[in-house]
Amino acid sequence: MPMRSGRAPVPLRGAREARDAVTLARLLRGTITPLRGDEVLALLEPHRPRLVPKPVNPLAAMPGQPQGRLLEALLRPTAPIILDVLLPRLRDHLIDRVVHNKGTAEDGLPGALEVATALRALVALLRGAGRGAVLSVVSAIEADARADADRLVRGEAPVAVAEEDPAGATAGAMDSLAHALLRFEARRLMLETLGATVALRDVVYQSRRLTRHALRRAAEAMDGFGADRGIKALHASLATLASVDGLLVVAMRNLDDQEEHREEANAFVEPADRKAMNDCLSAAWRLSDTLFDLVGKAANGGDLDELLFEALLRQLRSLHQFCTDLDHAGRPAVLDTLERRLAERSRALAGIAGERLVGILLARPADPAKARRLLARGQSLAQLLYDMGQDGDELEALALRLVVARDALNHAAA
Repeated sequence: MPMRSGRAPVPLRGAREARDAVTLARLLRGTITPLRGDEVLALLEPHRPRLVPKPVNPLAAMPGQPQGRLLEALLRPTAPIILDVLLPRLRDHLIDRVVHNKGTAEDGLPGALEVATALRALVALLRGAGRGAVLSVVSAIEADARADADRLVRGEAPVAVAEEDPAGATAGAMDSLAHALLRFEARRLMLETLGATVALRDVVYQSRRLTRHALRRAAEAMDGFGADRGIKALHASLATLASVDGLLVVAMRNLDDQEEHREEANAFVEPADRKAMNDCLSAAWRLSDTLFDLVGKAANGGDLDELLFEALLRQLRSLHQFCTDLDHAGRPAVLDTLERRLAERSRALAGIAGERLVGILLARPADPAKARRLLARGQSLAQLLYDMGQDGDELEALALRLVVARDALNHAAA
């Protein structure tokens, strides 16, 4: 659990009850015997309120009775403890873990889905008694999902981030959105486990809404640099592609949504999930054009700040990684085209940079400063090709020219 300044950590509620409830559900699923009844009573004894009389095992006087009657007889004296103590504490425990995102280092604590399964099983064994605990958890998860989606779509930073680092509240936006989508996955699994179909539909809708928003944010950042090549637009584009793992999470979630909720397209309306993905990929294509235009001029000897040149290459590298790592059955065909295009144009840039470097070295009068600048850029382009897996003839030719140029410059300096 993240520590906030000036606040003591709030302990996770119901940890012991969660562990005992999972054990109790397992015991009640098995064969009911007098010995099993003793285990159940011993397990529940620490949770028995003072005013509740200590239950006596009724199974010893029921030899040969059917399992259903034995279970009913065992539940009769234990139901008040389960209803009044265990189920409310399980409710608080699940809300703390799923809604408030609290954790603990305590060993042996069952997973949240195990606890939810136990909660649902106990309510079923009690024939619906205590269902209010389940409904409370479901309502809390649904409300939290809706509030989370609203906050993120409005572009507000998480409370913890805003309190701990106000200046960095907007940094790593794509990673924050990807993390939020993973939390939505946890909510979906929890609601499926609790059998809350109506709430599940709402949470799925909020997740899809957030996914589309994240893709629109990515498209806006990438298009922004193409329209305005200023520092602010460059920073937004860099931040988006630097979070390539987060962007992959968002894209995978979108493709899953397209598979799970197939919507018919027509000449007038394009499904919202597909449109968000297509707009993002179109922006990535346009960004690649801008990047290759700037990098091509720099590789040909144009004036460009070295830090900016490296930033442009990082974006090309991240775009290629996004194309290669997005492995999904519904992968759009345009990704394959963009991946090939990035590789082909990078190889062409390597050839231009190598030829230009040789031309500068052979020129008279010599310009050692420009040659060294082109040498550094050529080395960066060679690393880009290597990172893209393009270790063919173009990379070998560029590497040979870089070696010759470095030796020539060192000899001239000596």
